[in-house]
Amino acid sequence: MAENIRAVIFDLDDTLFDRNAAQIRVVELIMKRFSQIFQGLDTERVVAAFLESDRLSAGDFYAGEPSDGLRERRFKSFLQLLGINENYANAITEMYVRDYPMINIPISGAVPVVKELSTRFVIGVVSDGLPDVQYRKLDAIGLSGIFSCIVLSEEIGIRKPDPKIFQYAADTLQVQPIECLYVGDSHRNDIVGAKTAGMKACWYNCKSSAPENTEIKADFIITSIRELTRILEK
Repeated sequence: MAENIRAVIFDLDDTLFDRNAAQIRVVELIMKRFSQIFQGLDTERVVAAFLESDRLSAGDFYAGEPSDGLRERRFKSFLQLLGINENYANAITEMYVRDYPMINIPISGAVPVVKELSTRFVIGVVSDGLPDVQYRKLDAIGLSGIFSCIVLSEEIGIRKPDPKIFQYAADTLQVQPIECLYVGDSHRNDIVGAKTAGMKACWYNCKSSAPENTEIKADFIITSIRELTRILEK
């Protein structure tokens, strides 16, 4: 069990907020809103094109590309993959930014677990997502106001897995890294980063993925966020 833990810090996307499911939902909404340009295309193909463009833009982001214009570039790529005029990219981007973070799809069990843990630990978030949607996601899933710190990479200029962003969160919570348990779904960004910063790390690995770095191991591996209550039982 995790001993001497005073703070529990979470990743947001695909750890608390089901980003993948929310993206599929908003793509379906985009298809309805812009039905004239997606006419004749089945939903599965359109979703696959969006997920591929999202994968490519995430690769650019973690390679150091600036976040400014990232979404527009992603939607231009998305439309290109489907053979649709990319001039629609700006209008689709505006709808995405407006509607995507308002979709209430938390990871199963995340909301009650975070609320319960907040009665016993200081709670924080460290996320690489963009500020204009990340705060609204927490509102949408009912977790706004619970966290003692919300550290977003684009607000402090440090991205995961740089250990300095994890240290920044510990400093903000006024605890030592060794007193923190970090919970996230990405082995590369969450587990490697947190462990390098000196934190204990819990890998939410619901897809049974292989770790990208076999030298740095998570202290705990879970397939359900509900398992945190067992790890952190009194």
